[in-house]
Amino acid sequence: MLALARAPGVGPLRAGALLHAFGSAVEAVDNGVRGGWPGLTRWPLPRARAAGRAVDLAAAERELWRGRRVGARLVTLADPDYPAPWRPEDGWPLALWVRGAWPAAVTGHAPLAVAIVGPRRASPEAQRFARELAFAACRAGAWVVSGLAYGVDAAAHQGAIDAARGGAAASTLAVLAGGVDRVHPAAHRDLARALLDAGGGIVAAAPVGAVPATGAFPVRNRWIAGLSSVVAVVEAGPRSGALHTATAALELGREVRTTPARPWDGHAAGSLALLRDGAAPLLEPEDAWLGLPAGVRPAPPLPGGPPRPAPPSPWDRLLGAAPLDVDGAITATGWGVGAVVAALEGGVVDGWATRLADGRYRRA
Repeated sequence: MLALARAPGVGPLRAGALLHAFGSAVEAVDNGVRGGWPGLTRWPLPRARAAGRAVDLAAAERELWRGRRVGARLVTLADPDYPAPWRPEDGWPLALWVRGAWPAAVTGHAPLAVAIVGPRRASPEAQRFARELAFAACRAGAWVVSGLAYGVDAAAHQGAIDAARGGAAASTLAVLAGGVDRVHPAAHRDLARALLDAGGGIVAAAPVGAVPATGAFPVRNRWIAGLSSVVAVVEAGPRSGALHTATAALELGREVRTTPARPWDGHAAGSLALLRDGAAPLLEPEDAWLGLPAGVRPAPPLPGGPPRPAPPSPWDRLLGAAPLDVDGAITATGWGVGAVVAALEGGVVDGWATRLADGRYRRA
């Protein structure tokens, strides 16, 4: 199956046609190597024959060895835990590499999973909401699916990790555009390790070791939608990649939910457009998992929210219930304005600080 998936010029659609013509991947590959494949619709006979003869069984064996070396396992269309609704003729990949968990809750016909997506340059408030959203979903028993990117993706994975560490039965699945061993961005390697340690999983359709190809991310976004029953879009801009996921979700018949925003806020123009087009609003963390199909809806979440980390020094003594402005923080710390703002905004993202409407900060 892997050799067929990696054959030159053979995408999911042609692979599906070959499987239908020959009955199995083994027969398709064997016939291709011996004499080339017959012509198919929009695939002239000379090209089909050349592609069949170019199947590289040795390369597939080498990839299997690399997969085992990085602790991944291959899941193909022939396996019982291949995603139930997926078919190659609909454009789904023929083979997937998985590290860590590969839960039946995500691969079933009606996935007990919520995709949480949004921009890489999300506001601190959006990241905090994504984290709370993921925490509530996992505590209710629904898996969280995202793309391990900066911003909303990372916050969603972290919220799910927090829930899993706190005893939740569900965790989180990261879908990569490159190889399953190529965490992208590289700065999220620690997050990927934490995700695996918390019972989560990492999945990719690209060859082991492959860097993300140009144009791979919109395809990856479709896979994220395909592994979920609800897609929650948090603060999407007018050209956010999260809108690719939302579009794919609508094409696949999934529910799309998004956060409301101020009409003049360009950072959320995509979310406003989704609301205008009929997406349900996300007003509180529970709204995402409540959008799951009734037959797979989990129990209400366990009480409690994501843990709030304690502020590091010197903010543990400077921040309290009383607001602190930037000038006061500069005076108290002796730091420059850039260092102060970076530290406090980092605290907002991490959950130990809150930024007020007037620009002052206080302890969360």
